[in-house]
Amino acid sequence: MNPVFIDTSAIVALFDKSDKHHSQSGHMVQMIKQNKVRLVLTDYIFDESLTTAMSNVGHSTAVMVGDFILSSKIIEFVWLSDATKMKAWDFFKRHSDKGFSFTDCASFIFMKERKLTHYFAFDKHFNEAGFIDFSNQYAPLAK
Repeated sequence: MNPVFIDTSAIVALFDKSDKHHSQSGHMVQMIKQNKVRLVLTDYIFDESLTTAMSNVGHSTAVMVGDFILSSKIIEFVWLSDATKMKAWDFFKRHSDKGFSFTDCASFIFMKERKLTHYFAFDKHFNEAGFIDFSNQYAPLAK
């Protein structure tokens, strides 16, 4: 299987016990490990994940999130190129009707460039942009 893009919403849910998706996120990460699925994220998702975790549950949890991402054997960390950021800017400007954040737009462009079709997130914007929800598509593998 091709790598799966992981978004902030899935990462933060994994570490924030009060997040409504906490148990589902943990379940999916176990399935991902068992099935040797590779996850991919960008520096923008790293930044957003640390910031969101710190805001929601505090600095120590944000540090755990960072350590998890940086030391994970299942996550590929990619720095966005300037060209990708400019394409994301153009995409952002063209899609004012969708409510996509700039980070969402950068993620969508990155996914298209890398030919990533699946995402692991609790953010409807990925589906609206034409990507496939990994947790719905492959949840039966976890049984």
